[in-house]
Amino acid sequence: MKIFLKIFSSYLILILLTIAVLDFFLMPKINRLMTGGIEEEMSGMARMMTLMPREKIEGEVHELSGELNVRITMIDAAGRVLVESDGDQDRMDNHLKRPEIVQAKNEGRGKAARFSTTLQESMLYVAVPIKENGGIKGYIRLARPLVVVRKSIDHLNRALYSTLYIIAIPSLILSFVFSRKICSRIAGAGKNSGTV
Repeated sequence: MKIFLKIFSSYLILILLTIAVLDFFLMPKINRLMTGGIEEEMSGMARMMTLMPREKIEGEVHELSGELNVRITMIDAAGRVLVESDGDQDRMDNHLKRPEIVQAKNEGRGKAARFSTTLQESMLYVAVPIKENGGIKGYIRLARPLVVVRKSIDHLNRALYSTLYIIAIPSLILSFVFSRKICSRIAGAGKNSGTV
């Protein structure tokens, strides 16, 4: 019985270590990739919108916002809000100093996660510049509630943890069976050596 426990506990420790390593190293990386994927998707949408005329965005902003599941803001080069899908642009502050706009101006794309005073909830923002004749004419900024982003990540995490458990349970059963077989062989070898 002692030999069985030693062998089985070795298998058990190995399985638990594998799960712990996956949880510690793999899950944060997957979460980062998932967030990055959402940011890339929003950046792609924003870049496509930079090719659309202002009048088209202005006329269809609510339809576009609903179809793409994003908040849409069009800002001019001076930071004035021209078009806004989820609020009154005339009541909005100048956006030129917003971190995602500053980054978009300097790096060609900006992102930020912060609380929106307009919507009263935390948002993930992505902004890209609208370029014309080599200069910046304005910016398209898209936003999604962070709760929606977290829900997508949580859904993926649940699927991954379920997969880990599905792998772990058969592994434990197999380790139990192998431990029993190894113990029975050791016991059989001991009996045979005793009869010689």
